[in-house]
Amino acid sequence: AQCKIIEAKCANFLELDPLDPEYASVEFALLDPSCSGSGIVNRMDVLVDSYIALSQDADQVAKPETDKARLASLAEFQTSIVLHAMRFPNIKRISYSTCSVHEEENEAVVARVLAAQSEFALAPRDQVIPSWPRRGLESSGLTEEQAACVVRTLPEDGTNGFFVAGFVRQTPADLNRIREELRALANTDKSAMLPPKDDAEAEAAPDMDAPYRGNKRKAAGGAKPVKKEKKHDKKPKPASAVVPSTKSKGKKRPKRKESVADS
Repeated sequence: AQCKIIEAKCANFLELDPLDPEYASVEFALLDPSCSGSGIVNRMDVLVDSYIALSQDADQVAKPETDKARLASLAEFQTSIVLHAMRFPNIKRISYSTCSVHEEENEAVVARVLAAQSEFALAPRDQVIPSWPRRGLESSGLTEEQAACVVRTLPEDGTNGFFVAGFVRQTPADLNRIREELRALANTDKSAMLPPKDDAEAEAAPDMDAPYRGNKRKAAGGAKPVKKEKKHDKKPKPASAVVPSTKSKGKKRPKRKESVADS
């Protein structure tokens, strides 16, 4: 694309310092954090889920309680992503999106973000795909007016399930508050800064890489590793040496005559 205004970085967003001069001047943020992916119609997970259902016992398949716990963990992570973006002092607008149809990851996250701070508000409907008819759900703490400011899509709309919300800064950034929050964030568990893993699916899913693990040389096109022979201290026996048997089949071996020398 030859885009010269983008610099890609592989980093944990929650560990970036918003007050760092490298990021302090950022004005816009596009947030598309990890989600359940429940809105993707043609997702490969459907095949994996079918495999699990056929090959595992019913007790080993993820239960609704497990799904709810995972959604709660995802929602907590997603909320932290949005709130961290709001700590960048010059941020003007934030776009939050998911490919999920679950209310826990969409309207509920928006409501939690609005309740946690006062510097940002939802962008008005006329600035968030105003021609799209399906809007947010009036639940999870959102008013009718707030629900109308966010966008929802469902497979029945002829597309994948999706959600979009926009946040606009209303007041200047409170630097003292940002510093206090960053100090508190520095003392938190680093593992909480990563999206939750679906352990149930990870354990039940077949290991597709097992046949190739430990065979990197073959995969790279190289020769098989040669086994080194162990060195022994004992001298090897000659190849032509033959050790006669002391026993014969069915016959007794005659005694050897010994000569006696005269003294």
